[in-house]
Amino acid sequence: MYPILFSFGNFRIFSYGLFVALAFIVAMYYLSYSLNRLEFKIFSQEVLSSFFVYLVFFGIIGARIFYVLTNINEYIVSPLDIFKVWQGGLVYYGGFITVSIFAIIYCRVRNIQVLYLGDFFAPALALGHSIGRIGCFFSGCCYGKESNLPWAVVFTDKQSLAVLGEHLHPTQIYESLGNFCIFSILLFYSKKKRRVGNIFAIYLILYSILRFVVECFRGDDRGVQYFGLSISQNMSIILLIIGVLIYARKASLRKT
Repeated sequence: MYPILFSFGNFRIFSYGLFVALAFIVAMYYLSYSLNRLEFKIFSQEVLSSFFVYLVFFGIIGARIFYVLTNINEYIVSPLDIFKVWQGGLVYYGGFITVSIFAIIYCRVRNIQVLYLGDFFAPALALGHSIGRIGCFFSGCCYGKESNLPWAVVFTDKQSLAVLGEHLHPTQIYESLGNFCIFSILLFYSKKKRRVGNIFAIYLILYSILRFVVECFRGDDRGVQYFGLSISQNMSIILLIIGVLIYARKASLRKT
């Protein structure tokens, strides 16, 4: 595709970095809009902006660390490439874990319900992820296995991270569309009367299923496997169980 969208002499705009930045901007805009609609506020717009900066920081750090650990042999040879985040190379679950740890600590300090915060951020997370995956598609990372389907894609740019000249599953588009569908579902559900934690639980359930299925079509190196499954698939199973338990717990409280 187009790993480099624009080039002005030595100055280059990488599609991956651009779409990741766009994902954060759109997510922040959605959160600001949502904050104005809440019956009671978690925090002010100013605090939201500061909190979001921390989320972006910890998210990128965690996502990058997990990617580097997955491809450690590559970065032993070229250690300075570790810092070239704009060229691609973020593991979503890595960022999700570090952000979750930060959010839990933040909620404990500020005396905020963790699940309430999860409900608030879940739709924005799905929306931002949907946009970010388009950057993956343009740069060629997270590419799919060979395919003879009519919508298979062929990467030809030598700067691309994908296998060149082969018809591949557009796994990045699968996940982008899937995340947008999840966002739409969460947006619809958020307007209904529900218990705290249900939106976050639904996000965990739906995204875990989406990611597990998309992993079956991924053609890039999936790292070490456990029980015949990639690390991301094992993480998906764990988060799926957590999501089901949260939702089931809330459902049982409703009956009592």
